[in-house]
Amino acid sequence: MNRNMLTWCSLLALLCSVELGHAQPNTWIDPRHPSVAWLQEWGYMSGTGLPCKAHWGEEFGRSIIPLGDVNGDAIADFILERSRCDTGFGPNQATRANELLLYYGTKGRLPASSSGKRLGNTELGSITQFLCSGDFNNDRYVDLVCSIHMFNDTSQGPTGRTIGYVVVFWGNATANYSVDDTSHLQCDAPLWLMTSRGIALDLNNDAIQDLLVKGTGSGFAAGELVKIPRVYIFYGEAGTKWHKPSPPRRDRWWNAPSVNTFVLLDQDCDGTKDLLYYQSSDPYTIMVAYQNSMTPTLDTSEVETITLAAVQGHAALFQDVTGDKVPELITLGGNFEQGRIRIFAGAPGQRLKEQYGSGSDSADRANNRFPLRPWAQIMSPNALHEGWFDWENFLFDLGDVNDDGTSEIVAFSKPFLLFYTTGNTLDSLIDIMFQVPSDSWATIRRMGDVDGSGKVSYAVNFAEKIHFLKAPPKDEIPTYGGRIRSLPHPRDFRCEQASSVQEQPAVPTTLDLTQQGLLFPGTHSFYHHR
Repeated sequence: MNRNMLTWCSLLALLCSVELGHAQPNTWIDPRHPSVAWLQEWGYMSGTGLPCKAHWGEEFGRSIIPLGDVNGDAIADFILERSRCDTGFGPNQATRANELLLYYGTKGRLPASSSGKRLGNTELGSITQFLCSGDFNNDRYVDLVCSIHMFNDTSQGPTGRTIGYVVVFWGNATANYSVDDTSHLQCDAPLWLMTSRGIALDLNNDAIQDLLVKGTGSGFAAGELVKIPRVYIFYGEAGTKWHKPSPPRRDRWWNAPSVNTFVLLDQDCDGTKDLLYYQSSDPYTIMVAYQNSMTPTLDTSEVETITLAAVQGHAALFQDVTGDKVPELITLGGNFEQGRIRIFAGAPGQRLKEQYGSGSDSADRANNRFPLRPWAQIMSPNALHEGWFDWENFLFDLGDVNDDGTSEIVAFSKPFLLFYTTGNTLDSLIDIMFQVPSDSWATIRRMGDVDGSGKVSYAVNFAEKIHFLKAPPKDEIPTYGGRIRSLPHPRDFRCEQASSVQEQPAVPTTLDLTQQGLLFPGTHSFYHHR
């Protein structure tokens, strides 16, 4: 009997012996698949050797920023953020600067930590933060947008406030970004105050990327705070860099929601990208501003809003977990014993409120209400076994890990990153893991192919190092077959706008294990024809 057959027999014997509705301490279910796979570390980067002041650390890689390929060598590049620990600023010399270091991916290895190229102004007494990347002048080079705040800037009078600029570093054939080739974007005040988000998107459908910048709704003028629009949209133009005396065309959104995160995707599968924004307050709120294909702009009157109060939701993502390129709404929430990841299936023409419903709708096929909401669920590890912690209030969009064309659902239960494979199957057993023995687990990012191996890497910061990981071999990643799970549209449907990171086709299976208790109450598998 081979290893796989032994694994199946052991698993089925375990699950058949369990009364899931009356679990006792001696009948807890191990939330891991018996053949659970592990992410594999293949390298790391540590600090650059910057000489630090006493009791200060470099905090190398405090954020990890994938860029894609900026220098045209077909290897992914990235940015690491670090604290400037060698000198202090401010009245007591206790304020640290913050800077960004650009690294070019290297064939067969990681770049040397000391090879990072500093992005930012020449003054060290500043904070540089990454907003986004894009090609805003259609020259096929990657432009970088940063928020730069100067310490003790007195251009608007004596002040100790953190005020600053939104700066575009224009890309070029050498991929060397210089302060001599930048544009400072203007708001309705002399200076910005704490811009926090940026996203590249084509809002006017002219095939050139535009820039959305979100701030606090405040600027700085003559030593005082002044009200400005919360969101600015700068329209890209072919062959034109945003320099004076020809400022960029722009729109303003004065009273945009005060949200944490913007995401651009085609939520309702109508062929135009929509702007999603998440607000992680209580209750957790999701909003979608729909683009109108007839009027090429963002229609702020076409906004749908839901809260996750009904499902006690604390985190949410839109991901394609069924392989049809229609994004599903994934939410995480619940109490200690009833923790759930809930999946609300996407369908063409279905907008946010219809997709979510009340959060707990039953199926009503007679009145054409399908699917039930939530469409499927995953139980938290500590709901299956008291020896595990609950999930943290966070979900990760790390794309397709096992190359089956669907995005994996990824959460964190101290001290492990937990991957639940999707595609042909969906259950409550953990398929891939990685241990992160510190509190910086939320830094994990999908990096792309940073070593020219043809395989995607992931990176996470812990123990004062940036650890680079790869998925285990595909045949080592466990997946289950399951019964056919209906979708709210024909099985051969595909949305034209991809919502997943990867687009490889899945290989379906039809093995039915639902009668053996593999799929826990409220948890469903699905099968999808190719």
